[in-house]
Amino acid sequence: MRPINHTITMRSVSQIYLSQVNDLLCKQNLYLSSRRLRRLAYLDVYLQNYKQFSLYNKYKKLVNNDASKNQTLVLVIVVGIISSLLALMYKLNFS
Repeated sequence: MRPINHTITMRSVSQIYLSQVNDLLCKQNLYLSSRRLRRLAYLDVYLQNYKQFSLYNKYKKLVNNDASKNQTLVLVIVVGIISSLLALMYKLNFS
């Protein structure tokens, strides 16, 4: 029986994630080489406690800021849907 190899390489970061992050960073005027971008994405995905590299800290701040904006938007949409459903149920019950 062959042992399972759990080695995680930098190539294991999704290309879709890399392209999204690259677009986000380019909008913020932070242009990185593909090697550096892959390295930062690897640190972001697999080593969340890493804090010793100033470029990584800037990268992490930009990515987290974008993620929090998306979460806020989703939260507003969900609250709107739930409140409209409650209003609809209230009107149906008292009509």
